[in-house]
Amino acid sequence: MTEVLDLASRRRIFEFLEANPGVHLRLIGKVLGMSTGMLSYHLNYMEARGILQSEAEGHRKRYFSAAAFAEAQRRIIAILRQDVPGKIVVEILLHRERTFAQLQAAVGVSKSTLSYHLKKMLQREVLVRDRRERGSLFRLRDPEEVARLLLANLASLRTNALSLPIDNLLRFHV
Repeated sequence: MTEVLDLASRRRIFEFLEANPGVHLRLIGKVLGMSTGMLSYHLNYMEARGILQSEAEGHRKRYFSAAAFAEAQRRIIAILRQDVPGKIVVEILLHRERTFAQLQAAVGVSKSTLSYHLKKMLQREVLVRDRRERGSLFRLRDPEEVARLLLANLASLRTNALSLPIDNLLRFHV
């Protein structure tokens, strides 16, 4: 591993990803001031040598230090890095479970947008749907792990959903 990180630019990328797990190529390039082509080359090089792992997410790839997170943890962090899914996670963490209507009111998006994100989170096995007579309840598959990852990476998660006062974060019902 050390010979892969001998190059200063690769070491900078690796250190940035250790401090900011789950960021995508454009954000890495913007923060580190690297061109997309050069950055893409180094990310692919380090991923091929097992230093980094990526999590595909639509048209984006989110990058992580290979030794730091298991696959399920990478999926959770990737969700937390997005605005609407991050708000959904925080809302469910604060209340254990929520209905579609409760989530829509809290997150403030259209029904179709919320439905899209809930479906994606169910497919990625971050959420669980409990069907009831009159609708569904959504809850986190592993709220303890989600809360642990959220609190451990709070400094690097910069979405509106996660800019809660610290006392709200300490109220998580896990």
